[in-house]
Amino acid sequence: MARSVLCLLLLAAAHVQGRHEKYEGHQLYRVAGPAQEIGALEAHLDIISAIPAARSTSGQLEALVRLAQEDKQKWLLYFDQKQMSYTKIVDNLADIIRDEEAKIKRTKYAAKRNGKSISWDTYYGYEEINDYLDELGEQYPDMVTVMNPGLSYEGRQIKYVRISTTRFEDLRKPVIIIDACVHAREWITPAVALYIINQLVVDIVDNNLTERLDWVIIPLVNPDGYEYSITQDRMWRKTRSKAPGGTEECLGVDGNRNFDHYWGTSAASADPCSLIYEGPAPFSEPEIRVVRDVIVQNLDRAAMYISLHSYGSMFLYAWGNNGTLPSNGLALHVAGVRMATAIEELALEKADPYIVGNAANVLYNTTGTSRDWTRAVGIPFTYTLELPGYEYGFLLPPEYIEQIVKETWDGIAAGAHYILSLY
Repeated sequence: MARSVLCLLLLAAAHVQGRHEKYEGHQLYRVAGPAQEIGALEAHLDIISAIPAARSTSGQLEALVRLAQEDKQKWLLYFDQKQMSYTKIVDNLADIIRDEEAKIKRTKYAAKRNGKSISWDTYYGYEEINDYLDELGEQYPDMVTVMNPGLSYEGRQIKYVRISTTRFEDLRKPVIIIDACVHAREWITPAVALYIINQLVVDIVDNNLTERLDWVIIPLVNPDGYEYSITQDRMWRKTRSKAPGGTEECLGVDGNRNFDHYWGTSAASADPCSLIYEGPAPFSEPEIRVVRDVIVQNLDRAAMYISLHSYGSMFLYAWGNNGTLPSNGLALHVAGVRMATAIEELALEKADPYIVGNAANVLYNTTGTSRDWTRAVGIPFTYTLELPGYEYGFLLPPEYIEQIVKETWDGIAAGAHYILSLY
């Protein structure tokens, strides 16, 4: 018996160690260049984040890219040929992932010992998040309705909550819609979504925000990718669907390229092996169809939509495909600045100041995004909110979760009050 237990422990340890080997020797480089050149890299490299020219030390748009050892020399030569400056930031990505995992294990143990169902000092898996939503629905039935609109590609429930003091029956109330974890590896985003729910339902810090507004919050749009990033591949970004033809190669679609707004107009997004693959058709992914259906069902009253992403400390608005502004571009900017200002009042001293602006002008052109599609179908205020990453990016140690969820809530509340001022 003892020998069997020992064997199981050794197998588990080997699995944990082995799943990070993919990134042994992978290095992170910060590359600076014109926006067009940086944007072109998306089709070929893992752009982990982009730093706007206004914030960068080089005065150009900068990207943090991951280079495997076998590809490094080819890409460094390419950067030299394009006169794009670069600096190595991380020598071995696998070491950082292992450090993050060790910290999460410690915080998960502490959270279980304290008997809390959800805390703001560790990350939780798909089942734990869904169980918490169900728990809230049972405890607060007069305010919270847990919806089960559909299944992910691999058959996981994609749950969301409707928060309303009037059971969504008062058609005069504006609706704010928030989603999180479209990109699997952005673990901080479900935590922020859950904290927003907590502030509206459990702590009830501002009655106005529920008496005069209704909310729809989807904490985990991409449960398949999220679970895969936890158990198999920390850097996984896409969904887990098979490519056309059912091949096992190049799995997944970038959920934030799968919306029907200038879909199919970017050659960079047409390759199934690309991290920004847009899919075989708009809304091909069941996860993204859930978001679409939520938007359509609430379109008559939807006043604001925010998609939570990580990382970069930015509020980005339409149009991301060409850099022009919607008809309410000034109001979009004003609302974004109000939210960013509220966040910065609580931000850490080392945090980058938030940048608010048109997505294409701040970074580079993108197509098929939820931010642009939701604005195109009629929601007045739509944003991609890139949360802070500090020096860690989206490999954010658990000790920063509470800071980010609290400051972001203040920004969301400021945005909600701006909506109330208009209705």
